[in-house]
Amino acid sequence: MKSKKITETKVSQDLNIPVMTVRRLLSGETMDPRVFTLKTIADYFNVSLDALVGTQRLMPHEMNQPSKPIFVPVFDWDQAKDFNAIDLSNWKSWIPVTIRQDEQISQRAFALESRPSMYPPFQPGTIFIFDPDLKPSDGDLVLVNLRANHELTLRDLSIDPPDWTLRSVSQAANVLNFSKEEHDLIAVVVLTLFYNRKLNAT
Repeated sequence: MKSKKITETKVSQDLNIPVMTVRRLLSGETMDPRVFTLKTIADYFNVSLDALVGTQRLMPHEMNQPSKPIFVPVFDWDQAKDFNAIDLSNWKSWIPVTIRQDEQISQRAFALESRPSMYPPFQPGTIFIFDPDLKPSDGDLVLVNLRANHELTLRDLSIDPPDWTLRSVSQAANVLNFSKEEHDLIAVVVLTLFYNRKLNAT
């Protein structure tokens, strides 16, 4: 913090984390901090978790890489079906995401919490950050709208030209062969976050 000339209050405001939480984390008073909180602060300073907690020496050049926090709205799976129609002016549920200054996330980005059926591989409380403006690529996790029933599903996209295959993340559902007549690729997962408990909207 000294090297970047940033105060505890500034970190608290930028990340929407109580200033006392920031103070206790950085002073070592909190012996069992939440991983997500630590990761958010580490990303803010653009350092590793080891460097943040002091188990790894931080090199000078690593302290000069700027980062920026942004906030994305958190939807439930029904709301995400029509995310473009949602008025965010008074939206109450947001989540902070920290990215480098040279990285970009669409202003239309949003977050969804994992469903129970996604475990494994995704534990309960996993948060996916979706970017609707990102072009899907082979190996991406994508949010798919099934036109037959207007339901959303998270799928692993496999592209082996000319075929596009949508595989279930839990291997429990059938493999889908992508069809423009039957499926819409809504957004691409750009970040996956982990919580210790279920995320509650306020």
